[in-house]
Amino acid sequence: MLLENLQIGRIAMHEVLRRDDDRQPKQPIYGTSLENLSIAAKAAFRLRVTEALSTQAKSIEMVIADTGAGSMQDIANRLLPCTDQQFLAVSREVADKLVKAQKYRSMPGGVTIVFDGSFGVPKHSFVAVIKAETQSGFRRNKRDEDVLTEFLENIFLTPATRLYKIGFLIQAADPADGWRSFIFDSNISSSHRETAAQYFYEDFLGCHFPSDGAYETSRFFDLTREFVRKTELGQEEKRDLGDALYTFIKTEKAATFTANEFAENYLPVDYRDPFKKFLEARKFPERAVVRDTSAMGTRLRRRKFKFGDNIELSVPPELLHNKEVKIEQGPPAKFGGDGEGVWTQVTIHRPITDQL
Repeated sequence: MLLENLQIGRIAMHEVLRRDDDRQPKQPIYGTSLENLSIAAKAAFRLRVTEALSTQAKSIEMVIADTGAGSMQDIANRLLPCTDQQFLAVSREVADKLVKAQKYRSMPGGVTIVFDGSFGVPKHSFVAVIKAETQSGFRRNKRDEDVLTEFLENIFLTPATRLYKIGFLIQAADPADGWRSFIFDSNISSSHRETAAQYFYEDFLGCHFPSDGAYETSRFFDLTREFVRKTELGQEEKRDLGDALYTFIKTEKAATFTANEFAENYLPVDYRDPFKKFLEARKFPERAVVRDTSAMGTRLRRRKFKFGDNIELSVPPELLHNKEVKIEQGPPAKFGGDGEGVWTQVTIHRPITDQL
């Protein structure tokens, strides 16, 4: 997201406190006036916002789901036309809303920054919220002829440590068309959205991720492999499920799929409910997902097997599916050998064509 010609308007700051052992919410420490930043401070503030939201891997557009009274969209609608004094008062609702969203003691307090402004040509108006955690640090300061080291507490929005999250709401050219919402979270990535703080984008901002077949297909593949690895199934059963997963994702022709389809067709009965609960815990949807492998790169082109410490086999999954390559495991006696342990027999229905 490019924020050309970003202009910062009014800024209100409030402090949100971490909950104590009683887990009861604490009233925020409200700012008593709008911030009057120096030219240098406002330039640094503008730079932090621009750099964060321009980082595509950490900044994602979301769908606004909560549009009712008291929602962030409702608050944004009321903030833009406010007078300065009204802006300060309404911005307190944002701090209150964040306190309610931070339900657990593990969620740190910090500074809540509410600001408005515009960007682009023609101008687009916006309302934004930053939740910034505070930290401590040192700085060198020259006084007269001496250079002193000063210890600073409760500093925030430093460029070195991105301990902050941003919710950025852009008003459409026609206000009747509503708002667009973007979030920045330093923990997020385009391929691992689930690492974003759910309390911030869902409970606080009232947003959710848009449906995305490429992302959801890739995530289903990774989650299913993780689940199978953690089961107590034997190695041969795990390998068969791995083959089935490749086939299910890559060669099935239906435009959509559900996790339940895979479970019903391939998982042993005793593992179907645990698989469902596993995906629910990871927030994977029960609805149909568009089958789209475009974000999976080379992961579906070849399967890799490792035997012991230094033997590897790489094979296209379709050759496993049509049995041109067979992999069997068992005791040595199964393959005409002696002793204990497990041997693996690989049968390849093709001649050697080259060797190094």
